[in-house]
Amino acid sequence: MARVHRKSNHPVFFGPGPGNAPTWRFDSLSGAFGVLYVGMDLAGALVETLVRNPKRKMVAYDDVISRASSELRCSRDLRLVQLHGAGLQQLGCDNAISTGPYGPCGAWADALWAHPEAPCGIAYPSRHDEREICLAIFERPDLQFMAAAPIDLTDQLPKLASILSGYGKSIARAPS
Repeated sequence: MARVHRKSNHPVFFGPGPGNAPTWRFDSLSGAFGVLYVGMDLAGALVETLVRNPKRKMVAYDDVISRASSELRCSRDLRLVQLHGAGLQQLGCDNAISTGPYGPCGAWADALWAHPEAPCGIAYPSRHDEREICLAIFERPDLQFMAAAPIDLTDQLPKLASILSGYGKSIARAPS
């Protein structure tokens, strides 16, 4: 699993944080738990952080220099609800769960978190590239994550540029 995050933040963060309103798609509406968002790989994590605006062809250099990526591992296998492919039909959903308003998504997260089988989270297609599967991992006391040392995105520019070019994007020049 990969996470792109601000360098000032720890790579393992279950948001939005105590007392904060839901911010992202599968954040708990009730505030009962936090959610850790990751991509299955670096491309998935990048598309969810730097490729969010289809109208912009340039990624701001400041957005690149302020971030790092980290590989994460969980202390045990994750049991995930599949909100893509056949899993959508099994739950009575369609792909609007990944592209529509956030409110129903938070309600689904609350219901799944409280389910007796206690899934660890949700696997869903990125809104920005349906080929990339992302994870919304529920905060649970029995899940422990280890993070490899963060790698600055500026130290990965060739790989970053290759991924971005696949979306018709490039990195804006650094200020002189």
